[in-house]
Formats: sequence, C-alpha cells, structure tokens
Amino acid sequence: MKRFLLTLWIVFCIGSINGSGAPASGLERFYVGTYSGRIYQSTLDLGAALFGTITQAVATTDPSFIAMAPNRAFLYCVNESPGTVSAFSINPTNGSLKLLNQVPSNGGAPAHIVVDRSGKNVIVANYNGGSVTVFPIQTSGKLGTASSHIQHPGTSPHAHCVTLDRGNQFALVCDKGLDQIRSYVFDATAGTLTTNKTLITTVAAGSGPRHMTFDPEYKRAYVICESSSTVVGFNYDGENGTLTSFQTVSTLPPAGFGGNTTAEIAVHPSGKFLYGSNRGFNSIVVYAIESSTGILTPVQQQATGATPRNFAIDPTGGFCIVAGQVSNDIRLYRINQDTGSLSETGKRLTAAAPVCILPIILQPPQPVLSVQAISNNTFQFTLGNTLSLFTYQLYNAYYLGTGTNWNLLATGDPGQIRFVLTNQFGAEFFQAGVVTNY
Repeated sequence: MKRFLLTLWIVFCIGSINGSGAPASGLERFYVGTYSGRIYQSTLDLGAALFGTITQAVATTDPSFIAMAPNRAFLYCVNESPGTVSAFSINPTNGSLKLLNQVPSNGGAPAHIVVDRSGKNVIVANYNGGSVTVFPIQTSGKLGTASSHIQHPGTSPHAHCVTLDRGNQFALVCDKGLDQIRSYVFDATAGTLTTNKTLITTVAAGSGPRHMTFDPEYKRAYVICESSSTVVGFNYDGENGTLTSFQTVSTLPPAGFGGNTTAEIAVHPSGKFLYGSNRGFNSIVVYAIESSTGILTPVQQQATGATPRNFAIDPTGGFCIVAGQVSNDIRLYRINQDTGSLSETGKRLTAAAPVCILPIILQPPQPVLSVQAISNNTFQFTLGNTLSLFTYQLYNAYYLGTGTNWNLLATGDPGQIRFVLTNQFGAEFFQAGVVTNY
C-alpha cells in the first residue's frame, strides 16, 4: 500500500483554517500492450484530463496482455505469436522496462496473464490448445519453471482469461471454445491449480465466454461473451468457488448489429456501473448495476475508435481509457459519477495496434485539510479533494521540523472525509497531517 503525506500548521482554538495553495490533482501512469512489437507508456493528469507524451517502455514481440506485481517493481506480459511469457523490471523514476527473462508459455497463443494477490505467481491462459499455466515469481522478479499446468479437454478448447477471487483461493478460467467457466483451487504458496469440487459452469452454446470481472465486494461476477455479444451475471459463492447465473443481457442496442464481437469487461470502482467493449459496432456499452440484486440496466452506447479490443477504468473511477486496435489510437472518456455514462474529452494518443491498457496511480489527488473548532479542544477535521476508494489517516505533532514524532489520531473508513477529534496537546499550535493510503 502506498502512502502520501500532507502536513499543515494549524492554530489551536481557532474557527477554521484551510490549506493554502492549489492542491495537486493527481497523476497516473499507464502501460499499453500492443500487436506492434512494443509496450508503450504514458501518463494521465487527473485534474486537467490530459494525456502525457506516449513513449516506448520496451520492445518485445506481441505483448498483447500485461499485468503488474503488487509491489509495482515488475511487469509481466504474454508474447502471443511466439508463445512466451516475459518478465520486466520497472524503473521507478521514468517507468521504463528492462527484460529479466522469457519462458515458454506451455501452450499456443497465450492470451491473458494475471499476477496473484500475493505477488508469488503469474497465471497464463493459453488460447490455442486451451490450457492454463502457473509460473512462480522469483525474488529477482524473474519467472521460474512452471509449477502447474492444466490442459482443458475437448477438440477445441480456448482458454481466454484467468480471474482470481478476493481470497486468492480460486482461479476462474473462461474457456471460449468449451462455453465454460472452469473453477480451480489455487495454492499461491505451492503455485498449483487443482480441480475444484464444482468444476464447470456452462453458458449458452456458442456464446464464447471471453473475460470475467468481479464487483468490488466479490459477491457477483460478470462474464462478457465474445460470439453472442452478451454479458452474463453470476452470484459468486466465495467459500466454494462456484457461480450461479441470474441474468443475460445483450451488449448491443435493441436493433442489434451483424458481425460484432465483444472483448473487455470492467466494473466501476464504486460497484455501481459495468462496462463492456463491442468490436464491429465499435462502442463501450454502459450498464447500471442494481445494488441489491446485481441486475444490469443499459445506460449508454458510447462510440469509440475502431476495434476497442481493450479498455481500462482508471483506479480513481474518473476516466475510461480505450484502446482502438484498428484505429491505432487511445481515447480518453470522462465518467459521470451519478449515471456511469461516458463523455468525450477529445484527448487522444497515437499508438500502433494497442490492445491492453494498464493504469496505476503515481500520486493521488492531494487532500485539502480544514479544521473547525467545536469546543476549546475538540475539532472537526474535514478533507476535500478526496476519492471514495482511498483510506485517509490523521496525525498530529507538537514539534516542527525533522525528527517530529507523529501521533496517529484516526484511521477513516474508505472515503471518510469528516473526523471529530480531541487534541491532547496543551500548546497554542499543533501540526496536523493527512496520509492517503492507496
């Protein structure tokens, strides 16, 4: 977990004081997997809604899907055409990537990669031949020899995505060729996959389940089906790693559209909205999620560039970044926090055949701290310029300068912006600090 500290000097026993100066609006970096022999990187200024310059982070063959270790020190990709998996170290200063090693994926055309929550393994879905392979991550960040390999049955299995649940205990694999989601027990310490008691969840024949996402509470999962242009909603049993469907909805408008295939799916960090990409109709479909049931209601069809193979909702939930594989561009859309709908910002980057977007927060929006006296030594602290996904902590100190001993006053719930606290110092001044955990 990253921590960002803001400190202010506050006069004791005053009505209110606001932090001076304009607060920093926040900055993100995002990496771009492509079919053009390179991984790009760029930045997003959250306040100005501006992209930074796009540059090459590293050259590598067909890095069509990318994933990052929890410690942000390493990035991994599948190399689709040679059938390999690559490990890179990340330069923390400029974001450039350096190849550590490359290993065979143990299958054809690897299409998806995920790093498990412990940061100990990567799991790869091999599209051709339909298999799933686990590779341990060494201390150096390099990939070790495969520790587990699962071959799917049948004449034409096509494993397309691996999704881990909140507990890091189950790996759910969308197999487009089998029209199944297959559930495996995952042991992060051993780096193994074993067959779950309930292995198979089926979808309608010919649907082609491609990618899966969970809601923020991991109560429900949603699968986008490539061939049928549908989204299937499931209730998730986290104790048993099983799915029970409750809804199937089209990704297209009522009139339909011939020749469409879907690609990516994502839930908004608030849990209130779902997004999916249509290739052919070339849009991002937006749904509202009913909080108690998970039922989806269509909200919008937002036109995009050609063949939006992938997109990402940025970690703050403020923007949607869309990769147009055929239009060779990356487009930025603002998200309405009340409706979930997308609106054009007009901001675009040129990139050759972009097919995966991976954003991370470099610096969160700087919170603005204000304080109002309730009594002689009781105060209400209020934070501005905050985001609901972050947790904020308040500290105080009597002394200024290096070596200050900070006292933890309170840790808020996610998104909490008001704290009523009593100051224990008997001095006229105290120093107050806000830590953003992200």
